[in-house]
Amino acid sequence: MAGPPQDMGEAATDFVEAEGYQRFASEEVPELLRERLPPEQRESVRPFERAGPWTVPILLLEGHEGPAEPARYRMQAGFEWMEGSPPGRMRDLHFVQIDRFEPSDEDAGDGNDGGAWDGVSWRMVMSPIQGFPGHVVAASRRSLDASAIEQARCLEQACTDPEPLGDRVTQWRDNGEELWDFVPPSLPSTPEGGPDPAFLLGSLLETRPGQLEARESVGFAEPFAEAVVEVGLEEPGGVEVLLRDGDLMDHELEAIWQRLSVGPDAQVRTAWAVDRRPPPPWLEEDDAPDAAPDDPNDAGKDGRDAEHGKGGQPAGALQGSWRAALVEGDVPLAYFSLFHGRGETRAQGDFLMGNARGPGLDGASGDLDSVELAADGDRVELVWNPTPDQQESYHLELERLDADTWEGRFHAARYPHEHAVRMTRRGD
Repeated sequence: MAGPPQDMGEAATDFVEAEGYQRFASEEVPELLRERLPPEQRESVRPFERAGPWTVPILLLEGHEGPAEPARYRMQAGFEWMEGSPPGRMRDLHFVQIDRFEPSDEDAGDGNDGGAWDGVSWRMVMSPIQGFPGHVVAASRRSLDASAIEQARCLEQACTDPEPLGDRVTQWRDNGEELWDFVPPSLPSTPEGGPDPAFLLGSLLETRPGQLEARESVGFAEPFAEAVVEVGLEEPGGVEVLLRDGDLMDHELEAIWQRLSVGPDAQVRTAWAVDRRPPPPWLEEDDAPDAAPDDPNDAGKDGRDAEHGKGGQPAGALQGSWRAALVEGDVPLAYFSLFHGRGETRAQGDFLMGNARGPGLDGASGDLDSVELAADGDRVELVWNPTPDQQESYHLELERLDADTWEGRFHAARYPHEHAVRMTRRGD
């Protein structure tokens, strides 16, 4: 396989100018996005300041093609860190392809009986700019012919299947009416008054535990995450979102699935699932993950997570998920997932930034540089860097109040102020 392009502009060009795709004028993108706003909001672009790389593609496609129901959207995404401008500054680049399949006009009145389908495909490259995470660097469009439509697969199912795919793609676990901290999207309705598929998908991604990150196990700009959005396939006015985040850098998990269904009555239903990897050879036989349970509500290996760290080692005091927030105002600074073995003075983990440091770093994620626990177990320091500046470092120095609460201070190498911070354990 050839190596990645040498610069961001070349990478974007290669992606959007694939065979059959025609470049689209980037200066027309803002006007197409406004087309998907309710009429009273079209004079302002502010609603799109938080629209990310999973929200913008649907809005852009619908702004050009118009809405469609019934229809099925397939979105495939890859992610890369690349050198930008000025030289030495790294920028994140999202490579997204979105396709829409809908019954052709001659079948629209026949109850969606599996006849001919129409299809269109868009490719776009996005990179954050001035607080807008879904800024389109380059975009292109392609009309899909009958052969491409027939061969298209959505989560390994036929994209032209007239029946909803949700119950066939994986074995779901019901999550009641909650999805972690899911909140309704900021623009819940289309201009036509129905649930908005773009903002439902965007809200799902913004509230999930952890964000889409680059994957070392896939090739340059290749997709590792796929979402399917079905509009009006199960019932008129309903929207269902299916998301598979794959190729995880985890020795136990291959993929995380999420499902979000919103009916025309605005009732929200959610579910989740995981794909597990075979146990690695270095695990002792007694520490291998449990076999898949017969009861879909039995979490199996999940039930051991609170008691064991990586490799089945008994878990230490820091094992689990944590939320660090400023004491003043309870504004979230960061979320941590920590792996800590009992008796160890060091731990490993990753971070997801909150909005305490402003919108520029909100949602940034990565691995922690270090987690150091004092020998007495009552003090800990976490160090990480969510910024492109390689000389920066963030520090949390905390003292234990109880098993689920730590308090202390936050400071950074290049940030002159300190803040009082409280870190609390998050519930399962």
